[in-house]
Amino acid sequence: MLCPTSAQALQLAADFALTADYIRAAGAADAQARAKLLETASRAAFLKAQAIARDEELRPVFGQSFRRTAFAVA
Repeated sequence: MLCPTSAQALQLAADFALTADYIRAAGAADAQARAKLLETASRAAFLKAQAIARDEELRPVFGQSFRRTAFAVA
C-alpha cells in the first residue's frame, strides 16, 4: 500500500469531518456514535498528515528534485 502525501491525508481528514457534520445534521438514532467515530478518524488522519509533512520536509516527494546546498571550502 502506498503512503499518501500530506495533502491527501489532510483531504481525508476534511472528508471525515464533513461527513460527521452531515451525519449529525441528519439526526438519525445512532448519529452521535457514528459522528464521534468519524471525528476520531478525522483527528487521526490530521495527525498522520502532520507526521507525513515532517517526513516530506526531510525527503522530497517522488518526482521532486532535491538540491543540497553546496558550500565552498577554502
